[in-house]
Amino acid sequence: MNGFLNSAQARSLHITLQMLEERLRRADAWLAGTEESGLVYHRTLALPPENRAAARIAISEALETLSSLAETFAVGCKEEDLVNHIRADMSASWTDLCDTRSEKLQRYGEVHPALAELLDPDIERLAALALRIAALMNADTK
Repeated sequence: MNGFLNSAQARSLHITLQMLEERLRRADAWLAGTEESGLVYHRTLALPPENRAAARIAISEALETLSSLAETFAVGCKEEDLVNHIRADMSASWTDLCDTRSEKLQRYGEVHPALAELLDPDIERLAALALRIAALMNADTK
């Protein structure tokens, strides 16, 4: 804390710096040419090379400043267990999937009469799998 921050202030600073660092590193990976592809998405970065280079320099400067600030205020590296992220992501996905069942899609307009039969079983299966994955993040669950 270095005497300038109380514990709540130090925690707030740590969280803010951590989120910034994660975002900077993700942006740098994208700017370096890392593309992401899945079954239902593909992410690219349409940016001229000179803009990419300038952004990467700015990111490097930001990381240097962040490092200096972290050292000044004794903001150490906090280890995080990814189990918590997986559990939270799967729980949020379960909620999103439940909101995508045919009956919920009515809020966007009239639903085709056959939609429930075609959509809901797979949505329910995905929702159940999301919950199962979340539950498996508990060490005592198998």
